[in-house]
Amino acid sequence: MSQIAVMPEITRPRLCPFCESSCGLLVKADPASGEIISIKGDPDHPASRGFVCAKSQGLRGLRDDPDRITKPLLRRGSDFVEISWDEALTRAAEGLNRIRARDGIAGLGIYLGNPGAHNAGVMLGMPALLGAMPALMVSAASIDSFPRFLVSLMMYGNQARIPVPDIERTDFILMLGANPMVSNGSMMGAPDMPRRLKALRERGGKLVVVDPRRSETAAIADQYLALRPGSDALLLLGIIHTLFAEQLVKPGRLASISRGVEQLQVLVADYAPSRVADLTGVAAEDIRQLARDFAAAPSAVAYGRVGACCQRFGSLAIWLVDCLNVLTGNLDRAGGALFPAPAVPGYLMHLPFENGEAPYGKLHSRVSGTPAIGVSFPTQVLWEEIETPGPGQIRGLLTVAGNPALSNANAGRVLGALGQLEFMVSVDYYLNETTRHADIILPPMEHLKRPEMTLIYNEWMVENTLTHSAAILPRSAGEFSDWEILTGLAARLSGMERTDFVREHARGFVEYIAPLLPRRPAGVAVDDLLAASGHHEEVEQLYDLLLRCGPCGDGYGAVPGGISLDMLKANPSGVNLGAVQEDRLPAALDTPDGMIDLVPPVLVADLAGLEEEVAAGRFHPDQFMLINRRHPRSNNSWMHNIHALVKGPERCLAWLNPVDASELGVGDGDRVRINSRVGAIDITVELNPAMARRVVSVPHGWSHGDPATRLQLAQARDSANVNMLSDDADHDRPSGNAAFNGVPVTLAVCRTQG
Repeated sequence: MSQIAVMPEITRPRLCPFCESSCGLLVKADPASGEIISIKGDPDHPASRGFVCAKSQGLRGLRDDPDRITKPLLRRGSDFVEISWDEALTRAAEGLNRIRARDGIAGLGIYLGNPGAHNAGVMLGMPALLGAMPALMVSAASIDSFPRFLVSLMMYGNQARIPVPDIERTDFILMLGANPMVSNGSMMGAPDMPRRLKALRERGGKLVVVDPRRSETAAIADQYLALRPGSDALLLLGIIHTLFAEQLVKPGRLASISRGVEQLQVLVADYAPSRVADLTGVAAEDIRQLARDFAAAPSAVAYGRVGACCQRFGSLAIWLVDCLNVLTGNLDRAGGALFPAPAVPGYLMHLPFENGEAPYGKLHSRVSGTPAIGVSFPTQVLWEEIETPGPGQIRGLLTVAGNPALSNANAGRVLGALGQLEFMVSVDYYLNETTRHADIILPPMEHLKRPEMTLIYNEWMVENTLTHSAAILPRSAGEFSDWEILTGLAARLSGMERTDFVREHARGFVEYIAPLLPRRPAGVAVDDLLAASGHHEEVEQLYDLLLRCGPCGDGYGAVPGGISLDMLKANPSGVNLGAVQEDRLPAALDTPDGMIDLVPPVLVADLAGLEEEVAAGRFHPDQFMLINRRHPRSNNSWMHNIHALVKGPERCLAWLNPVDASELGVGDGDRVRINSRVGAIDITVELNPAMARRVVSVPHGWSHGDPATRLQLAQARDSANVNMLSDDADHDRPSGNAAFNGVPVTLAVCRTQG
């Protein structure tokens, strides 16, 4: 591997790896000592333009964290000891292969955590690992994104074909369950959201936020509507009902490429605003006026994200968001919802239709018969497959960059399942609540010692940019990147030398996605293409091939001015590939008939489930509902052991509306017990008038009280795991996505702070 020349202090551009926005940073470091001196925003980055948030400091915090694992660990009894990389990879492969030899591939599972999506080495290495070790695969995408993927798959024929708000030009934004002032956008990568929303207001645009709490984004909105948790679909049905009732449906040119408008009109007939008002907590006239304002705006876009996805009716909500954009002619038009055309499309997410059938439900899980999207199952399937005896029971598990013991619904069940495994391997920096159950822990080297490239998130950025970051700090001989660890383990599992395995994997991978590589030189072997990219690091060679053979690539010299990794390296702050374009339809549709499907049967069928829950009183105004939230200095459970990001007052608090608190006899600082069907937590209360009535909010990703972990700073915080309450059985039915919002709960005082 190439080494960085050691020199006095240097300042280099670097991608931030901690959220989808992938902002540009300027990192000042001393390569000789490894010290990170400062991390600031890069004013030359084409999308973030110098913007930076607190999470960026996690790069320095991770580097300096004494609890970070730097050498492989082997379990010995209840303790862990350091071992060599050769022994660690050998033992890991032997343990997994032992289970495969006895039980077949059905005996193995893989869990991919959220941080992996921010790491090109992980995303390119996982196909290699799956090729060497086919297994039941689950990912953290199924706890926050599966409804979005399923809706795009069914409506547009491609799960990665996600329409993003044209935030730079729109006149009207309707946001449901989204808080981009904190997140910078999710499946709407938009660095520096405060600047973008300010620009919307300055040009006379309007922002409407629908949420169970007056979030940081709702606080700056022109209009805020407090919604009963989990009722987003009902509100949207009422809006669409109004469009039809008041003859506001005007799809324009989309009419000729959409099917199902008449059926959709029939489906929404029973959801008049007068009916859904009591269920949603939003007045009927407010619903009607919202529909009128949206339809009348010169351009408008509806956008729903985590709050809308992570609930019992997440797929319905996201489907209806997209229907609203289509029915008003705001899909694929300036100021509406646009389909980005990135230089590196969603190769890793491509799921082709076969004989006109969507790649959904081709596989079903052994225990509950849950359908997969392609080959990916919802996370709750993994735990039931570990728990349930019989042929096909999962006995071995590999986790990559994930902490499901904190981040998955019904966390108590997750912990129980992890304890039943025969053998477990984890690729992770920390001995945390999940990896403490592993037999082998394989720690990657820190971010700044490896290159990084924008990969998966290009598919839904609001600006079409591309960035490569070179390593900044030197690496030692005993440090390895995620890519090297995953391919090294895969090679051991296959009984091959790693170099030979990587070459064979690259051949197979490129041939599999060949139809998606429009500028691949005809008749040139993959080995020859990789050789032409051979002056780059190993993982970069594959990335260079994807760039150069992709829609914006130079075709290895055939297309002058096209993209290559050399071109990106010459522009380390990134390049701007132009604005996201309108009028990509119908060419961007991958449905068998080339039409937008407004009434996919799997989504329509869940309307019956919605009616069942209405009849059962789920949306009764007296029912307390749980929602979760994030903090600007937090990203799930990633950063709770980094001082700069957890310092200050405790923030794992249950927020309650003061009126509700008074009725419960609860004050600031009191402790309450929150109960759900699956568990209970005790937590400190903070009164917050931003909360809607009968809603309690607890942040996601907290609770580090397990003494078997090595997270000293995180353990010292007073916190509780909200996912002890999240009900894995109450998931979104079409997609299987977890429901973290709209969880029915009860509250009671448990003790008062002295």
